[in-house]
Amino acid sequence: MTRIIRWQFAFMFAATVIATAGCKPASTDHSQLTAGNEYSIAVTDQGFEPADLKVPAGQPVTLVITRKTDQTCATEVVFASLNQRFKLPLNQPVRVMLPASKGGTVSYECGMHMLGGKVVVQ
Repeated sequence: MTRIIRWQFAFMFAATVIATAGCKPASTDHSQLTAGNEYSIAVTDQGFEPADLKVPAGQPVTLVITRKTDQTCATEVVFASLNQRFKLPLNQPVRVMLPASKGGTVSYECGMHMLGGKVVVQ
């Protein structure tokens, strides 16, 4: 059953990316917004910062994750609910695309399950 849900989510994600290609997101006043629909997350000695990120519903989101320290175990980020993991090379931004959602929470963590955070879609 879980495999079916993952495939459905992957299909919806791909359809969203294709449907929104070239579309500009509506303007927002969210403090973590960097450009368009990109949000910055830094990996520091304290973990993922910000650990909790609020994003607007109905828009695809790109997280730009940059590991700025070699003093933690966060050398990769895992999105278990999306069945995806990404290596986080030191001082190199990594873009993670999340599909548009009506609401909910997407949690993420390091590969050792010690550090993490969440994206709250409102």
